Amino acid sequence: MAFDGFVMKITTERIAEKITGLNIRNIYLEDKTLYFSFDAGDLKVSLNPNFAHTSFTEHIVKEPEKQTFVDFLRSRIRGAKVSKFSSIGYDRTAVLELKKTDEIGQKHEYKLYIDIMGKHSNVILVENGVILDAYKRIETRFRNINPGEKFVLFTSNKMNIEEVTADSLIVALEHFPKQKAISEFIYSTIQGFSRLTAEELLFRADLDDTTLSQISDEHVNALLESIASIRRELSENQLYVYYENDTPIDISAFRLHKYTDFKRCENPVECVNEYFEFVEKKDKLTQKKNQLLSIVNSKIEAYEKLIDSIEKEAEECKNAEKYRKFGELLKAYSYQIGHGLEEVTLTDWETNEEVRIPLEKHLSAIENSVKYFKMYNKLKKKLEGLSERKEVLERELSYLRQLQNTIENAETLDDLLDIEEEMVEGELVKKHKGKKNAKVMTRSEPRRYTFNGFTILVGRNNRQNDELVRKASEHDLWLHVQGMPGAHVVIKTNGKPVDDETLQYAAKLAAYYSKGKYSTKVPVDYTQVKYVKKPRGFKPGLVLYSNFKTLFVTPTE
Repeated sequence: MAFDGFVMKITTERIAEKITGLNIRNIYLEDKTLYFSFDAGDLKVSLNPNFAHTSFTEHIVKEPEKQTFVDFLRSRIRGAKVSKFSSIGYDRTAVLELKKTDEIGQKHEYKLYIDIMGKHSNVILVENGVILDAYKRIETRFRNINPGEKFVLFTSNKMNIEEVTADSLIVALEHFPKQKAISEFIYSTIQGFSRLTAEELLFRADLDDTTLSQISDEHVNALLESIASIRRELSENQLYVYYENDTPIDISAFRLHKYTDFKRCENPVECVNEYFEFVEKKDKLTQKKNQLLSIVNSKIEAYEKLIDSIEKEAEECKNAEKYRKFGELLKAYSYQIGHGLEEVTLTDWETNEEVRIPLEKHLSAIENSVKYFKMYNKLKKKLEGLSERKEVLERELSYLRQLQNTIENAETLDDLLDIEEEMVEGELVKKHKGKKNAKVMTRSEPRRYTFNGFTILVGRNNRQNDELVRKASEHDLWLHVQGMPGAHVVIKTNGKPVDDETLQYAAKLAAYYSKGKYSTKVPVDYTQVKYVKKPRGFKPGLVLYSNFKTLFVTPTE
């Protein structure tokens, strides 16, 4: 866990410097996050199990949520003064100590316990050792967190890293199961450690993660030296943020040597905000992407079933030609066919084959012929209707698959919000309550690349794909993968001929932002924009094109 006990302690100490002596102005809840507002900013307590943490930020709550616990906090601690904010050792529990005189002059001393423990994260308001209320009321064999119950800290028998000695470490080793790994012993026995930081301790001690049964006195000394080095770094009260491809991927209170790209933070709170803002955006992006994909995938499945059903019906309608032939033969040979027969065998003059034809014996040959012609016309008409319906459904399915591709390739939340608006317009998603009909403005711009002096634009969604074509010059080049969903790509030519290298580069972009992203030799069609047409009634992103040539490329990022 990125926000381990070490990071929490340092962050809590820095936040305490900002809020001690200040009064709580208000309390808000937004997206599983509590904000305690002060004149200097907001104490942020995220209880989201995916990225639970505390920090200090200047945040404007756009859509505050109604919740009884928040209302209760406002009634009890709004206006209260912070007397102390501290963590409990290196455990992931912090305590906000508050003093307040209520409306009738009675003095109160509250303690707000903040547990940052993944899905077990909680905020509990306590007075005189008794729980007043909690964000999550729970009852387990370890704790009873309900109003009126005596407050009990989350039990931890772990050692504080500041108090680890050779003797205490040896005693702990003796009482830990010998078949367990050394790393498990570390994070199970010493406060603050996670699996990752336990691995760092082993790295510093130059130890393999073997079982405790293989540990020696030499290993114990190496562990003690590494613990001492970590203590020295912790005393500096700084954090480290680690990066991959310029995006933050982890945070720690001491150097983790498994990462090479990092920065050391003079201001720990800023680094906590930087890391978790990215994590939160990524989480929201994933949630929104999964939400939209779920809707689209469900629609795709439904349309595929409909088309499959139509194809089966159409297969049955193929008997129409057989009935037409029956009618023609009966009509031609009617003079030879007697009344009251149940079947007749006639020669087909086109194939010279014998054809057995069932008859209704109470009808004449001509009447049987008329019956078969009626059956033929009925099935033919039905087949035409099925074909038209199938064409409409296939066009809709093509649009949905294109939509699916744009969602999968979305890189930002704004990209997805644009796509969601498109889905609202297409009635795939219900309009948000309270929102008036208004002209929808796109939040994002097309992807823009420059290569050999040419600007290349790549649509992020179907609206942008249409707009790229609409705003392009008729001599600009348009590219799209052949026969599969993908982004529209436009090379702005400015009237200049496009060299093969640029064409190849643009084709690779078209392939990369398509369903063929992970394939080789992806066919990409290209033509001038003047040959790209959007017929009336076509869904966003769907076009017809002609006069094209095809390149085969392997997409690269």
